[in-house]
Amino acid sequence: MSQIDPNHFTAALKALLHETFYKVDGHFLDRGDSLFETLAQVSAAEASLPVGGRCATLAAQVKHT
Repeated sequence: MSQIDPNHFTAALKALLHETFYKVDGHFLDRGDSLFETLAQVSAAEASLPVGGRCATLAAQVKHT
């Protein structure tokens, strides 16, 4: 069994994490669906609304201010 080049693996992992949190590059998310892009569209008032009976607010989940 051959090993993956650590530099290749690290670069791919960084690209996927960047897309997950910062900006979509087309690896696995649709445009505008990264975590921070999604949260940027939510106002503080919206984030403070409870979403369910026992669920914390979005603000509580992400420490949104």
